[in-house]
Amino acid sequence: MNRPSFDGLSQAEANHIQLYSDPQMFELELEQIFYSTWVYIAHESEVPEVGDFKTTFIGRMPVILTRGEDQKINVLINRCTHRGSTVCAEERGNRQQFVCPYHAWTFNLDGGLDGVGLPSGYNDGEIDYDVLSLQTVDRWDSYRGFIFATLSATARPFEQNIGEAKKYIDYYCDLSPTGEITVGKTGIYKQKYQGNWKIQLEGSVEGYHVWHTHKNAVDVMAREVPLMKEYPRLPVKAFDLGYGHNVIENYTLTDEQVFERWPKEFVDTLIAAHGVERAMNALRHRFNLVLFPNFALLEYHVRVIRPMAVDQTEVRTYHTSLVGAPAEMNQRRVREHEFFYGPAGFGGPDDYVIFDRIQRGYQASSAEWVLFNRGYKSEQTDPDGIRSGQHTQETQQRAPYYEYRRLMSISGDENRLAEFLPHAGKQQEVSG
Repeated sequence: MNRPSFDGLSQAEANHIQLYSDPQMFELELEQIFYSTWVYIAHESEVPEVGDFKTTFIGRMPVILTRGEDQKINVLINRCTHRGSTVCAEERGNRQQFVCPYHAWTFNLDGGLDGVGLPSGYNDGEIDYDVLSLQTVDRWDSYRGFIFATLSATARPFEQNIGEAKKYIDYYCDLSPTGEITVGKTGIYKQKYQGNWKIQLEGSVEGYHVWHTHKNAVDVMAREVPLMKEYPRLPVKAFDLGYGHNVIENYTLTDEQVFERWPKEFVDTLIAAHGVERAMNALRHRFNLVLFPNFALLEYHVRVIRPMAVDQTEVRTYHTSLVGAPAEMNQRRVREHEFFYGPAGFGGPDDYVIFDRIQRGYQASSAEWVLFNRGYKSEQTDPDGIRSGQHTQETQQRAPYYEYRRLMSISGDENRLAEFLPHAGKQQEVSG
């Protein structure tokens, strides 16, 4: 049987609205993407001490990140192996064991089963402590403290997957004199919107809307960073980094502008710590980075996208601090973050209103296509295969869907794909 053409629903320049509105498509995305590739789960700074834990999700699967007695990190499936209750309900804390609230099955920090409630009721041979330990996610890895995991034994190696994104993570962490950051210590926002998870994935690197949706914020920011007055015309780009990852440059400072933006003492501290080139790269680059499918790194925070239903998404925003930086620098990061992304900020709340409106608009099924063709004809590709375009164009929105199409069109049941994708094979010209 020939595999049905998935490109009928996702093309280089457009997606069909079924990708955002079909519940069966959403379930297939969980299976083919969130349970099959590398997904961000936490930062090492969130579990610094033995016994520290954080609960989170891979797709809809609940997991626990722990720091074990041996100082090693464990990633556990948050499901009792007896009758299925989650064994931990708190989002974070410190404990030596996890006790299931249903029948008091007790698990160690590495997931090992340590005891059961009323053990005398079991006969010999009815409990196998090794087999009934919590399931673990054995494939996880980290870069500069950012932890990613995959449920798939066949996903590409982590080092290959993170690829070109490492450079930007280095810029981000090198703003700290020690090269280290903490995540979530200075604040966490949680926001739900009534829309598909891919809307936030696209929106995290959306340069086209800034001048319109956030015009008031741009006007205020321009008082401190005058080049923001020229935002649509800035000589900066957005890049498709491969494997669905992408980045948009917000602005890039000259050496002179670096000293206008940052206190000289802070600049000198970073140069002493990292050397001139590495320090200046960290100081001059401002960008939004997306790692497919659920992670974004912005100037002051880590953004984690949690798919809940085809039309419901939770976004968790973890503020970041610079280890070893002067207190006034980290305080400044808090205030500038609040200005744009806080609950009463100039930017973030506007985005979530738009995301809700987008999903409502997708109910107009007679208009079938979501367009990403801005700048497609002028997009450049370098010798390494990195695509780029002007920062208000849509190279970065197109980027995730190359990986999306790859994952959604392989390793699946062809009959199910044919059932889920009734428009497969239907082509439509969207360029122009």
